[in-house]
Amino acid sequence: MNQRLSFLLGPGGFAASVFFGFKLLSGVEVFRFASKPLQARAALALPADWAYLRLSSPADYARLSAATATQIAAQSGAEPERLLLRGCSIHALLCGEAVVAQLNIETGPVCDVDDPKLALQLAEGDGFLGFLYTWPEFRRRGAAQLLIAATEQGMREQGLRRLVTHVRATNVPSMAVFKNLGCRFSAVVFSKTSGALVGSLGMRRLGLAALPARPIGR
Repeated sequence: MNQRLSFLLGPGGFAASVFFGFKLLSGVEVFRFASKPLQARAALALPADWAYLRLSSPADYARLSAATATQIAAQSGAEPERLLLRGCSIHALLCGEAVVAQLNIETGPVCDVDDPKLALQLAEGDGFLGFLYTWPEFRRRGAAQLLIAATEQGMREQGLRRLVTHVRATNVPSMAVFKNLGCRFSAVVFSKTSGALVGSLGMRRLGLAALPARPIGR
């Protein structure tokens, strides 16, 4: 049984297949939005050869080795220096100079989401988690869950109170990661397969608003 089939037959697989069928029939894709309050937690135990890294400024990024900086730039969604200048923070797990997993945290009040293409209006105290990526050689080792758990403490130190994120409704593994960390999925956004915003349901319950994407260079 291949990995994709095992996901479809496992928890959440039926719902994912329904959303996939809906996409094929309508040309509309569904993204599910989730949130969780940030709570104090015990010190996190990472594998002995892994380390947690938080980048809060271009100077932090400039201190990285060339190999690490290149990996982070490849999966950050935009130039890391530009992200950091606008107040985004980049979080990663490292194994030596190799990136294990990485993600971005944006604090708004409005942040730009690439997929689907929208401007997400956040509530005060929110941090939006995007561009979660585990590098292939480290997958199926719990890296994403460990990174998110480590990032939560960094968010609390920034004065944030809630984590907000979104997942494509057909992405069973990512849905499982966030559910296991206590995220509650309670809103959806609909977009064309091109990424253009169609509409949303339940966002007001989360204290969020999905707005049309802002012009580039705003």
